Amino acid sequence: MRILIVDDELTMRLLLSGILTRKGYEVFTALDGIEAMAILKKEKIQLVISDWLMPRMDGLELCRQIRAASFPGYVYVIILTGKDSKGELIAAMESGADDYIVKPFDKDELIVRIRAGERVLNLEKDLEDRNEKLSKAFSIIRKDLEAAAILQKVLLPKANRALSGFLFDWIFLPCSFVAGDTFNYMELDSDHICFFLLDVSGHGVQAAMLSFTLTKTLSSLILPGNPAEISCGVGPQQHLFSPAETVHELNLRFQADDETMQYFTMIYGIMDTRDGRVTLVQAGQPSPIHMRKGQEPVLVGNGGFAVGLNPHATFEELEFYLKPGERIILYSDGITECTNQDGKEFSTERLMNLLQKWQGLPLNALMEKVEKSLREWRGSDELEDDMSLLAIERSII
Repeated sequence: MRILIVDDELTMRLLLSGILTRKGYEVFTALDGIEAMAILKKEKIQLVISDWLMPRMDGLELCRQIRAASFPGYVYVIILTGKDSKGELIAAMESGADDYIVKPFDKDELIVRIRAGERVLNLEKDLEDRNEKLSKAFSIIRKDLEAAAILQKVLLPKANRALSGFLFDWIFLPCSFVAGDTFNYMELDSDHICFFLLDVSGHGVQAAMLSFTLTKTLSSLILPGNPAEISCGVGPQQHLFSPAETVHELNLRFQADDETMQYFTMIYGIMDTRDGRVTLVQAGQPSPIHMRKGQEPVLVGNGGFAVGLNPHATFEELEFYLKPGERIILYSDGITECTNQDGKEFSTERLMNLLQKWQGLPLNALMEKVEKSLREWRGSDELEDDMSLLAIERSII
């Protein structure tokens, strides 16, 4: 270990140097605090033994400058002085000294104090090494999470997209790298479009993993040419799983276990592109908002059971018509429960008022307005929960 002795008396420097050199330490010497700081900036010194009273810069000022400097590692400081009152001890410690030895000192006591300092420095070095390893591990995890977040966004449907006479757009604001919220829409056949929005309980990687799995499972259930289609004849005549049957199947497959207690809420629906008939199941998700031309928005549904909590749960279907120019808005509770700096929630009522206020805007412009309002309401980039919204508009023919 490298030790710097700081003392304006040559005899004391020689005495201390001889003791420490014989103990195997590498020793540097300085006449005062100014010379000591110059050596500390040039050499990597782990421990300093400094006299209190010295010309130009005394031991206490040296302590203060050491603590104010940015050295690569911690510098342990022992003040060596003839002052032995309680007041002096406090002053030394307040200036940043780690230990205090009164002259005349005992050689064995000095070595014991130095070894105590070595233990502190070794602990500090061990902590530094562990922090470096943790930092590297976190960097790897962060890169993986960033890659997962990119993948999750890639899997989302295209925004502001027209499909079989309907227009779709959305808002997606995860509270972490990855989200437990997800949504999608797709054509089932020439006459039907399905859509869903789901919200997995919890946040982060665990919720995102289940969200990803649910998306894949839903796709396997609802896309043409899979077991969810029951043949009713030959050719194109097929029977698609209804929304109630689909959610029921998910409920059987994804029952929460005792360890994770992970469940999810969702809305799953099918639209008939010929007449705008919408059939959906609301499973614990906030009620969709039906935006009707020239009328106040209305909530559709009254809640329903969350998926994964009860294997015997039943799921009822709701049916209504989406007329040309009308919209249906699906959203997660992260939006309505988003709190501002005063702890007040955004609320369903506020969301409905904004949707009605801007209902004359094109769908993509409406989404921009709502997202801006949410960000301004929150007043921070840190979100408490994932926020997602899926908007569907039946085009005017």
